[in-house]
Amino acid sequence: MAKKTTKKTPSPALKKAANKSGGLAPGAAISKTELGTIRKLLIAKRNELMEIIRKNQDMEPITSEVGDDADQAGQSLEKEMIFEVSDNERNALDQIEGALRKIEKGTYGLCETCQKPIMKERLKALPFARYCIGCQSSSERAILS
Repeated sequence: MAKKTTKKTPSPALKKAANKSGGLAPGAAISKTELGTIRKLLIAKRNELMEIIRKNQDMEPITSEVGDDADQAGQSLEKEMIFEVSDNERNALDQIEGALRKIEKGTYGLCETCQKPIMKERLKALPFARYCIGCQSSSERAILS
């Protein structure tokens, strides 16, 4: 029995970017099958984060004026930690939602800064990556300076 192979065809947006940049970077073309797999992964991660956020909201302590200063300080610290975790999860959720919108629009896999394709290996490691490695590195260097 012959082994079935899937043809790796880049999205129209990736083709357009390839024409601008003179060709796709090695490993940049994402097949429809791979895109479907990434989409399913993003949806699963989104659902997981939404569940964590719901649980954190349910766990929020009831504020009471009962107890000494140490008890109230402990409650305040607990609320702050829950808020911080929720904030991080909400940021991750926003990034995932953005990646899912890009898949729907056909622009998934393009760097938001230079509009060149993001390498497939990077997208597999970080499916909600918004920037290619070069632009991400430049951005991080600018922040650290």
